[in-house]
Amino acid sequence: MPGRWLGRLHRAEDGLLAALLGLLLLLSVAQIVLRVAFDSGLPWAEPVSRAGVLFLALLGALGATRSGKHIAIDALPRFLPPGPRRVAWAISQLAAGAVCLGLAWLGAGMVGMEREAPVPFVAGIPSWVPMLVIPLGFGLMGLRFLVAAWMEPPVAAVMGGEP
Repeated sequence: MPGRWLGRLHRAEDGLLAALLGLLLLLSVAQIVLRVAFDSGLPWAEPVSRAGVLFLALLGALGATRSGKHIAIDALPRFLPPGPRRVAWAISQLAAGAVCLGLAWLGAGMVGMEREAPVPFVAGIPSWVPMLVIPLGFGLMGLRFLVAAWMEPPVAAVMGGEP
């Protein structure tokens, strides 16, 4: 049962990532067409695009963390026997989780500072609202790393092959 819900969550994340990429592409194309053909544009397109790229980057990093395709230094575990390899894996995952949770904490502080003196983002939305993706994204990545620390390292990471 939990595996089925987890699969649905992963598909929802992937769908959200694809939809966001498509919407950002459509928005950019519409903005180009409006500027070239009609000498106008959408005044809200630039800040929405910037925020969308931030969402896209953090959602993509979250997906890479889920599938173990994030950037990692894995030279040492290739040469270790299974026991020490498992320990090195756990330490690296715990360290990555701690870094991500630290970034989530700092991101939450940044959102808090922005809430004290907000500026308008678009259409009455305060500037701190799109910034929520920073603590949420890093927090979720941190949790994924912490959970991965208790799991077995993937075979590809151990053997140096592609998954």
